[in-house]
Parts: sequence; C-alpha cells; structure tokens
Amino acid sequence: MKISVITVNRNNREGLRKTLESVAAQTVRPFECIVIDGASTDGGAALLTEFAPVISWSVSEPDKGIYNAMNKGISHATGDWCLFMNSGDCFASDTVLASLEQLGPTADIIAGDTLVLTDPPHQKTAPEQVSLRFLFNESLCHQSVLIRTALLRKYPYDEDLTIVSDRKFFLQSLVFDNASYQAVPIEIAAYDVSGYSAQNRFASEQEWQGALEKMIPERILTDYGRESKGALYGTSAYEKLFLEIGRRRYRDPVYRLVRRLLRLCSLFAKSAAFVKSFPRNP
Repeated sequence: MKISVITVNRNNREGLRKTLESVAAQTVRPFECIVIDGASTDGGAALLTEFAPVISWSVSEPDKGIYNAMNKGISHATGDWCLFMNSGDCFASDTVLASLEQLGPTADIIAGDTLVLTDPPHQKTAPEQVSLRFLFNESLCHQSVLIRTALLRKYPYDEDLTIVSDRKFFLQSLVFDNASYQAVPIEIAAYDVSGYSAQNRFASEQEWQGALEKMIPERILTDYGRESKGALYGTSAYEKLFLEIGRRRYRDPVYRLVRRLLRLCSLFAKSAAFVKSFPRNP
C-alpha cells in the first residue's frame, strides 16, 4: 500500500522538525512525504531543504488557511491513501507504516488508535464501527486516519470552514456516500494538543453545529432526539451555558478558567476525603 503523508505547517519550525524526523524514521518506504508550508517567517521553510531526501514534494507560499493547504497537498498526492500528519504531530513509533503494510487493510477509511499528548498522555481508541450518533457528537482523529485519495478528491475539504471541515468530510463520506471503514489495532499517531482546534473546543462546536444545520434538514436533527440548537454537544446546564458564552469573544479564557476551578475543586474533594480517612484520636 502506498501512503501519501501530508504535512501542513505555518510558523511551527520545531513542530515541523519533530514531524519530519518521525516520518524519516519509518522503517519502510511505501510512502511519499508532501509538505505544504504557508510562507512561514520563523525559518521553518528552511527545513524543506534540510529534509529534501525524505520529502517527495513541497512548497512554501501563502495559502487561504489549513484546509486550503490540505487540499493543495491532496492535489499532489500519488498514494492510494492520504494521512495528514500536521506539524507537531508524529508517528507513535518507527514501525507504524510497516505494521500497516503487514496488516494490509483495504477500506476507504482506515482508523487506528491515537496517543493524545495531554498531561498525562492517554490513548484514544478508534471505534470499531462509526455510526451517525458517533459522527454527530465527535470525530475520528485525522492524524490516525488513512483516507483513500480518490475519496478526498470527490469530497475536498470545505475551505469556508476553519476547524471542522474534516468532521464534515467524515459525515459526507461515511454516511452519505457509504464509504467503507475499518478500525485497525495499531497506534498510529501521537497527537499534539497545542493545535488550533484542540485549543478552541467551543468555537469548533459552534462551527460544527452550523455545518450540521446546512447539511441535514432540521426535521432529521429533531428525529435524532435532540434540539437542533445547542444540545448536540451535551444536555447539562453548564455545557449549554458555555455554548452560549461561545458566541462572545472571551469564550475560551472563560472555559479554561472554569476547567481549572473544577480541577481544583476535584483535588480539594480528594484531599478532604484522604484526611477524613485517617483514624481520629480517642
């Protein structure tokens, strides 16, 4: 199987180096490496020369956003599948592509597990089956998903979206087009959570809600059993509150502050329970 590993980068020199080193370390070579740099000003474009022996095709020029850059990479891909490993992300091990080649999956969309680089890191397992319910509420981790190149050309990423175009693609291809899907027991990527989408969760959810409303008739959203406004992402009062806050420019600072407060409350509760567990003096 030939895989086109596509990396999109802008002003993330160290992240790009980490990604390209990870690609270069793969023990088998049934792949091509494509790098789309958005005219970086931090010296990252110089890495395209340094890693020239690994890179099959690259460009450093202004683009119209991440999905425009990803579509540009797809247009130059010659592999059967594309894998988007953007700057800062890397393969979970040096033998990922060798393991995939040995397993020999053939589906249109092939999803593996992901090491999410939070503190502490945790693993996100690819679902065995992808249902409409799953796609309404979450998405596949694109760093760990191989997508047939012909399918990406049939449904190019929507460049009018800034965060959720990959989610829209999965809904279009897996539900509307009934593309084949296969989960594989391989940890494919280590996912860098410092990226834009991971740091802007509620902006992402708002954009996804708007995309759903354009793609799916309201009566279908109602049939799904949830309100078409807000409740797609949870029914608790505090989740609805944050979706409302998300319409304002301070949504992300407020969200991060409350997350920290909740974490402190949790630590306080655990400490109190620990102290209470000590036997009292008679």
